[in-house]
Amino acid sequence: MKPVGKVLLLFLFAIAMAYLEASVVIYLREILYGGGRVPLFPLRPFKGQLLWIEMGREAATLLMLVTLGLISFRTLKGRAAAFFFTFGLWDILYYAWLKVLIGWPLSWGEYDILFLLPVPWIAPFIAPMLIALLFSAASLYVMLHDPPIRTRYLLLSLAGGALSFISFVYIGITQGSRGKVPLEPKGFPWAIYTAGFLLMALGFYLALAKKSPGKIPDKSGDPEKGD
Repeated sequence: MKPVGKVLLLFLFAIAMAYLEASVVIYLREILYGGGRVPLFPLRPFKGQLLWIEMGREAATLLMLVTLGLISFRTLKGRAAAFFFTFGLWDILYYAWLKVLIGWPLSWGEYDILFLLPVPWIAPFIAPMLIALLFSAASLYVMLHDPPIRTRYLLLSLAGGALSFISFVYIGITQGSRGKVPLEPKGFPWAIYTAGFLLMALGFYLALAKKSPGKIPDKSGDPEKGD
């Protein structure tokens, strides 16, 4: 199958998986909040085994995305691109489905629990959506154009990813207790997040940007070396 066909199938998978994810979250909101169109915070604690089930679901979701990436392409570059493309689209479409189905998030700055592993990730939902958009765009370019990657510049993206991770777990670590999610988060570290996002974007651009071609030598004066 051509890359375009694979991209279309990955896109369809992301749509369906995002809907499934949104449906599960809507069910959880019905159990914990009695309805969906309400702010997530102040947080209602998970009851009984729901916390462990939710953590297992998150791990299963990541495993599904990794498996999909591994079977999509033959090269490591293609597999990584397929994973990040689907991961990014899934995240974006997840919030889109929630908005369509229950009208949540209520505002652009509303906080969400992104992950619970290994510690709670808490941020305004727009923050992971911007990173997801970056992942999807860069990965789409790789899958469709198969550019040479200057891997040394990916270190910038890794550094940016580390800063973004720190920004996402910052509230859970500083405001939570014993790994628990704070009831009312505040003070997202936008400066750390922004630095991380810009580093990731710069790293992806430098790693994927084509080298400018050198000057073509003039061979017109050498009859033995034609074009």
